[in-house]
Order: sequence, then C-alpha cells, then structure tokens
Amino acid sequence: MEHVIALHQVYAELIFRGLKTVELRKSRAFQEGDTVFLYVARGNPYELRDTLRRLGLHPEQTITQRGTIAGGFEVGEVIRADLDTLWELTRDTSGLTLVHGENGKRWLGEYIRGEGYAFTIERPFLFKEPVSREEMKEKYGVHVEGIIHLSRRTRKEWVKDLIEDLLTREAVYI
Repeated sequence: MEHVIALHQVYAELIFRGLKTVELRKSRAFQEGDTVFLYVARGNPYELRDTLRRLGLHPEQTITQRGTIAGGFEVGEVIRADLDTLWELTRDTSGLTLVHGENGKRWLGEYIRGEGYAFTIERPFLFKEPVSREEMKEKYGVHVEGIIHLSRRTRKEWVKDLIEDLLTREAVYI
C-alpha cells in the first residue's frame, strides 16, 4: 500500500540525512512493506533552524523544500508499545532527542497519549524532481496545505493518479 503523509520539514531533513530511522504515530497508519511518500510541511521554523545548528548546518543547507513531496521510504518493522517502551526503543532513532532535547519524551507522551506505534524507516529516497504544491494544483486540481494522509485505499481518482505519478518518478536512494 502507498501513502502520502505530511511531515514537518525538520523531521524530513533528519530522515534524508540518515539521522531519523523510526517514524512515530499514534495510530497504526502503515503496514510492513508499505511505501510512504513525504509531503514536507512547514512545522516550527525555529525547531528546524535550531536542529540544523546543532548539526553544524545553516538553514540554506536544507535538502528538502516545504510544500513538496520530496521523497519517501519503505516501512520495515511495526512496533506497538506504551510510552516508556516506545521512548526506550526510539529515543535515539526518532529524531525527537535532536529536535526537542530532554523534552522529547514529554513531547511523545503528549502526542500519543498512552500508546503508539513505531515504524522503522527503510530505503529512504529523494525524488530527483520533487512534486510541488503548484504541480499538484495544476495536475490534480487540489490545493495541498498542512496535515495530510492520503492512501491508495481512497475512492478519489486524483489521489490514485498522484500515487501512480509518484511511483514512476526517478528517485535516489540514500
């Protein structure tokens, strides 16, 4: 199954730099073997700036652009667990420590509220030509902004057409 999800730019940057190898969600959004395409949403610009600084980078050195489907990954192992177990398993691989520091566990607890899912990120890839918000509006007649989760399960033809387009795009595996 293929999905298109929105992810804040700071986390997309960490995925495509190989520093985030687990995606955390409050529900079982994906199955092992699914392909997830990432729409890069804005998120908190200060978190992005500060995280890049901690990595020794400048904001001009981002490898993703907001408002685009920049690439994606394949879903590996799926783990369902309570907050303490999820944190123990993913504190160094989810990106939360890099972005939120010692407040990462508290952030996770507020997000999942008790129990959540960890999805291992396998075979991350970047598109040679990302799909822009403008291209989506022109080709599919939709304005994409903010939080989205689209999947092939939909009855909407434009989503199926978009996913077919994404599957044929040239990508570079990281």
